[in-house]
Amino acid sequence: MSNIESLELAGVPVLVRPPANPSLSAPLIVLWHGAGIPGSEENLAEILPLEEVQAWKAYLGLPLFGKRLPAGGTDEIMQRQLEDYVLRALLPTIEPAMQELPNVVRALQARFSINNREGIGLFGWSVGGLTALLTLVESSLPIKVAVLAGVTKDLTVAVDNYERIVQGAYPTLKEQYPWVEQRYRWTEESEAAKQRLDFVARASEITQRQPMPAVLFVHGSQDEIFPVSKVEELYATLAPYYEQTNQVKRLSIQTFENLKHNIDLEAAKSSPEMQQDIAELQQVVTAWFIQHLTRQ
Repeated sequence: MSNIESLELAGVPVLVRPPANPSLSAPLIVLWHGAGIPGSEENLAEILPLEEVQAWKAYLGLPLFGKRLPAGGTDEIMQRQLEDYVLRALLPTIEPAMQELPNVVRALQARFSINNREGIGLFGWSVGGLTALLTLVESSLPIKVAVLAGVTKDLTVAVDNYERIVQGAYPTLKEQYPWVEQRYRWTEESEAAKQRLDFVARASEITQRQPMPAVLFVHGSQDEIFPVSKVEELYATLAPYYEQTNQVKRLSIQTFENLKHNIDLEAAKSSPEMQQDIAELQQVVTAWFIQHLTRQ
């Protein structure tokens, strides 16, 4: 990653990879990592270099992760998740990341020769993908292309996964956190968040963007966190909007038979099948950005 520049812009840690020809004006792709692997901007930059895309790539560190861990470190993160997974952990990552994005984009545009007229590419993995989805729905930024990796259709699926994890480790967790409950306790505020992050219900808001964004879903068939069937439901909800406007080539979903939720390059070294799927994922994402963001 020798050609990557490490910066802090608008209070956000950012890794910037230039296009192949940085002297030419090029569009911007913003990329958010996930909570597992890739769980940092460095990790995502290694997994998804996008070197063939003539664009500036900015890998952003998410709130509550990596350099932005709270003072109490990972212990505080665990406490937050168990106190209120939605309102103390998930939303405080997604919401600030979306809100700070315009300032980060402006700082990037001021520093690099970014073509401001071509629209922005967006990539998100897992919780970063949920951030990207919410950005597609609510942000006024000119998002032209979005790639959503390992995402799901709504907040309910994320909470279901949280409950599975807590219930699987409940006796141990109960010893350290006597107040912990096996099921998430919904409140009026978290119910409101559930409606806000129901992307099936809000699918029409994504497609109301002008131009309609080119959206690619990539997902491991063995994803044990967010089942592939859930993202297929979101894709199926979006599809009619693209069909009605004769833009079917601007919506796609690609699944990978040998991939789970996390993508660990080190673990994949012992699995040629995983290596092949990771290489294919890299190619598919690269081709999508080239086709819909940089090709005129």
